Amino acid sequence: MHIQADLHCHSIASTHAYSTINELAQSAKEAGIRLFALTDHGPAEPDAPHLWHFHNYKILPREICGVPMLRGVEANIVDEDGNLDLNAKELGHMEWVIASLHKPVVPSMTAEACTRAYQRLAKENEAVDVIGHCTTDFFPFDYVPTLKCFKEYNKLVELNESSILYKPGSRQNAYEIFRLCKELEVPIVVNTDCHYCTLIGQVPESMQLLESLDFPERLIFNAEAERVKEWVAKKRNILF
Repeated sequence: MHIQADLHCHSIASTHAYSTINELAQSAKEAGIRLFALTDHGPAEPDAPHLWHFHNYKILPREICGVPMLRGVEANIVDEDGNLDLNAKELGHMEWVIASLHKPVVPSMTAEACTRAYQRLAKENEAVDVIGHCTTDFFPFDYVPTLKCFKEYNKLVELNESSILYKPGSRQNAYEIFRLCKELEVPIVVNTDCHYCTLIGQVPESMQLLESLDFPERLIFNAEAERVKEWVAKKRNILF
């Protein structure tokens, strides 16, 4: 198994990342990635770009180095009501939206609070495409009802390569979460969360985990770039 699209990538606009957009695109081309999403951090993160970064997306071409790009954001969940750090108007200009919990924004949450945040977000925020890196020990939640909620409201569950490698408990939690995704037939997305260009599209640990689960490729949303194009065409009228 492999991915054709990497839908969680950071540029130097997120100041703990190290590559320009052109460098990301060139590395994507060299890696055989057919589409990528630029998803720098939303404004609540300490290293986030100014809001003007997102407002000025309109100047960027649809393809860079021959690789199609979605102009997106990794928005921050800021409370247990599932609110984000970008308002509805700002999210409406985004072409790809990941919603994630981050410790610098929300230092901790109980399982009850996190479950509430995820479920309210899924039900009330249509702009969100992906629930980002929900596998760490920092933010526990009630898996089965929440995954069912994600499925009902068309939120993709992210298997995040960076989290598996570096975040406490993520590998063990991911095994259980994606075992349940298989059982419940919840679509997922496998992303790098790359902060350096040569990492784009490189998800060996994630694929090893999915293969150990005999996870069906049909539930891996970005196994085919055409699925991504069809999603954004239907949801946002974006054509390539």
